Amino acid sequence: MKLNTLTATALAAALMVSGTGRATADIGDAIAGGIIGGVIVGAIQHNRTRTQPVRTHRPRVPSAARQQARDVQTALNHFQFHVGVADGVLGRQSRAGISQYQAYLSFPVTGHLSEFERQVLLSAHQRAVMGGPHVTRVAASHPNGMRGLLDTVRDEMLGINQQPVTVATPAPPAVPAPPVVPAATAVPAAPEAPAATSAVPNFFGGQSGGAVQQASLASHCNRVSLVTNANGGYAELGTLSDPVFALNEQFCLARGYAIAEGEALVAQVPGATAQSIAAQCQGLEPLLQPHVAALSVQPRDQVLQGVTQFVLTSGMSTSDLASTARICLSSGYLTEDLTVAVGSAMVLVALGEHSYGELPAHHLMQGIGATQRRELAAEWFRASLPAGGVVSTEVAFRPGPDSRNALILAAVDGATGDAPMATTPVAPVIAPQTAPQPYSK
Repeated sequence: MKLNTLTATALAAALMVSGTGRATADIGDAIAGGIIGGVIVGAIQHNRTRTQPVRTHRPRVPSAARQQARDVQTALNHFQFHVGVADGVLGRQSRAGISQYQAYLSFPVTGHLSEFERQVLLSAHQRAVMGGPHVTRVAASHPNGMRGLLDTVRDEMLGINQQPVTVATPAPPAVPAPPVVPAATAVPAAPEAPAATSAVPNFFGGQSGGAVQQASLASHCNRVSLVTNANGGYAELGTLSDPVFALNEQFCLARGYAIAEGEALVAQVPGATAQSIAAQCQGLEPLLQPHVAALSVQPRDQVLQGVTQFVLTSGMSTSDLASTARICLSSGYLTEDLTVAVGSAMVLVALGEHSYGELPAHHLMQGIGATQRRELAAEWFRASLPAGGVVSTEVAFRPGPDSRNALILAAVDGATGDAPMATTPVAPVIAPQTAPQPYSK
């Protein structure tokens, strides 16, 4: 009990502040508090009354964001997507350069960089500045010269094996071998020394039982998006041929929905920044980690018993904790802190919002942020979808058609082999040779 009391005290200190916050004229019945002084309150408070006007001022671009914009402009200029002076302001000319860059790599042309697109651009620029034989070889052999680094980095980050473009060179003339002169005295060969054990590569840094670091979920979803576009759109119930990939598509849609929902909450919090949100949510990680670890080894009901105990000892009201969990779910996905993301989703399930159980199910199904356990994933999926299952038109996560729940259940049956998929046979989609093919993790 003393340990539970200390845990509750630590959590309450990390997530709540005492006292009342200043209400704004535009928030009204919205979020009260949020990030005030760098501490998450995350509570939705109704019937707030206006106490005093809030001074308005022109928003200022943080220096870190401006430097990030300068880096983007410098990289675009380097690869001949001319945007002018790197002043840290992404205006019309910079947006045009970004659009050209996106079109070159077959990304959606929006004029606004996604995190994946920004990482490809900056990583390729850093590699170009560092130089080296590989950079020289790519620049000399690729049809687009130095821009070929962009193709190389993109494919590396997507896990695509790109065959380097080579320039044919004539073979050198054969040189006759010199005559063999017999040795006067045969010298016996020295016995081979035993191989040194230090020559064996250790990919785990000396940590026994370690696990290879998993790929970024953002990169995973970017790859899924590329395949979906190559196939002409998302899989539907009547054209379901690859159940695991169909679940990948719905996983990334649900992730995007969760991010957008959390960002909408944060936007109503005066003074909140993505960095302050992430710092506070990261403080939840050690408290959520045991429950996320249990997800891969225990049945759903047993896992939720532990999460429910966590909720009861948190010292927070259910509305405060639910809002905090939504914000940290979004932040966890944005920062690739999957322990915070998955744990926050399970907190929402323990609070009675069962549809959020779809997210832990996806992590178990794909083996991202959890051990791949498809039989446990199926249990979470079936408990998370609305009552009525296949015939229900209620959609747990709003993106997608009304048949989304039926599609997920059919894909779960196909992925686990529990039942044959009720789908209409269709001809396989043949993607262009340059596009990645559908895959099953």
